[in-house]
Amino acid sequence: MKNLSFMSLESNQFSGVVPPELGKLVNLKTLILSGNKLVGTLPEALAQIKDLKDFRVSDNNLNGTVPEFMGNWTQLQNLELYATGLQGPIPLAIFQLEKLSDLRIADMPGPEFQLPKKPIERKYLVLRNINLTGTIPENAWKVEKTLDLTFNKLVGEIPPNTIQRQFT
Repeated sequence: MKNLSFMSLESNQFSGVVPPELGKLVNLKTLILSGNKLVGTLPEALAQIKDLKDFRVSDNNLNGTVPEFMGNWTQLQNLELYATGLQGPIPLAIFQLEKLSDLRIADMPGPEFQLPKKPIERKYLVLRNINLTGTIPENAWKVEKTLDLTFNKLVGEIPPNTIQRQFT
């Protein structure tokens, strides 16, 4: 299994912790663990999977915080963390991953935090119910398809450049 590049165990009844041994699958490009009954924290051993492009762990019963090592997955294109059981805040390094075109994080309690000021280009950006505060930085979000910032604590005005850019 060392050469395995795709693993999806989605929508089963798997329970227990995420096995640290998954970190030995260093050739994985896709790891989908969503829709199970997994508990515990995400093991630090997952940081060894350097070329991961797609990671989904939604709808589980995990605990702890979102691991900092996710910000080192420089090849990551898709990250989905809906109702994981994990707590925020989201490591800011995740927002700076250049290849990440689909970022979906929702229903994650934790301390309040603000969006980074640097422009972030995404096809899909879902940051729903994750305790975001402050304003949406003007001209910061370049989102092609979906922008969902609902159920947060954002204030201020909707940046007009965000809307004009989409339709001109």
